[in-house]
Amino acid sequence: MTLRIMSVIALMTSLSGCAASPLSQIALSKMAGSATSAATQPDQTADQKWITLVNRGVKFQVAQLSERDGVTVWAARDGTQVFLRGSMVVGTRGFGRDLMSADVPTTPTLLEGRAHQRTYFDMDGTDTMISHVFTCTATLKEAKDFVFGSTHVVEKCLGDLGTIENTFLILADGSVLKSRQWISQGIGYAAFD
Repeated sequence: MTLRIMSVIALMTSLSGCAASPLSQIALSKMAGSATSAATQPDQTADQKWITLVNRGVKFQVAQLSERDGVTVWAARDGTQVFLRGSMVVGTRGFGRDLMSADVPTTPTLLEGRAHQRTYFDMDGTDTMISHVFTCTATLKEAKDFVFGSTHVVEKCLGDLGTIENTFLILADGSVLKSRQWISQGIGYAAFD
């Protein structure tokens, strides 16, 4: 047993300069688990939804991984994750230039049409946290082309990065059926079905 541990440590030390090599990746995933390990994979019977990264033209399915303090973590099979507070995106992991956290309005705030702020915290290319503050207004429209009794909300926000526009299809019970939300400079918009 001690010989095996020593061999693994020697292997890891010799491969530490080439972490991208396939041999190194296999050794690391066997020791520490990979992005597809049980800790990052949702239960196959968990709630699921579809996400489309609009700017990248990629659509994929996610399943609920966990929930804590009102934030639900949704994970794809490759381990990428999206964090939602209610139906509002408050974080991502694994996409590159991720949204680290966000202060977002609630669905009732959107339905009231009040002015509000959104604050996004993301990383620049040098691991420096940057905040982006947007002043937003929500406009309510009847959702004729969607579901009877639903409300189509268009949220327009102006901030240091320019203008962003989020859209939400909100049902009579206050739940969000569909949305298109801006995530970060690196990800752009994501559509949730």
